[in-house]
Amino acid sequence: MIVRELADGRLLCIHQPTHAMMAEAFCRHWGNRDFARPSPYDAVMLAVGQHDNGWWEWEQQPRLRSDGYPMDFVHDDDPLGKVALWQRGVARAGAQHPYAGLLVARHAALLYQTFPGHGWDDNVQTAIQRFVEDTETLAEHVRFALQEVPEATEWLAPACIEANARLLQFGDIASLQVLMPWAKRREIHHCPVDFKGTETTLIMTHDETCIHFEPWPFDVDSFTVSIIGRIITQTHFASEAQYHAALLAAPFKQMIWRVER
Repeated sequence: MIVRELADGRLLCIHQPTHAMMAEAFCRHWGNRDFARPSPYDAVMLAVGQHDNGWWEWEQQPRLRSDGYPMDFVHDDDPLGKVALWQRGVARAGAQHPYAGLLVARHAALLYQTFPGHGWDDNVQTAIQRFVEDTETLAEHVRFALQEVPEATEWLAPACIEANARLLQFGDIASLQVLMPWAKRREIHHCPVDFKGTETTLIMTHDETCIHFEPWPFDVDSFTVSIIGRIITQTHFASEAQYHAALLAAPFKQMIWRVER
């Protein structure tokens, strides 16, 4: 869950899988004279759009923080549950396309390497380490699964896997940057240029209606991204049952941004 406090004090509650759809929207137009188009395109877009599908069960029974405020993914305090969530997500994406599952796994591993979670107990650290190790061997399983697909040899080159995972990471960061919202300016590192190992840093700036990137990696001069979530007026709840009832009764709100040069 992403919980965005609006200017009027109401809360916009956004499901993680919905955010992932917005992340995909940021990546659909990737590729122009200076930036290569991802390949295999459909499987990569599937991975971006499905990278948070492991949250589905959690979103059906969202939790509260200790003070009764709606829990979001930043404050989630169940690291073992998070590992299980990623395992579900990898399996679901992989069932649709093995390469998509591989990219979701690599994305999760990159997050664990970037945010190692110091202070967690040994059971948690062991579970995370085992998950990361499993993601490192997944490419061989995918290679076997795709042995009848000649083009997969190119997709499974280590540099190509990494570049496609970094594109997923770009979409994830870009979406979260405006949804949370975080700072108005962000340097997004490791953005793929040729999907053979060349990377660059994109500068993202945004306000309430527009988003800009420099350099420009897209094949159109502008496009829109949007998000939808439920609006609740109450910010603290006495019980999760009360919170769930409020969500079910809440109307939806859409937010739209134009991405332009």
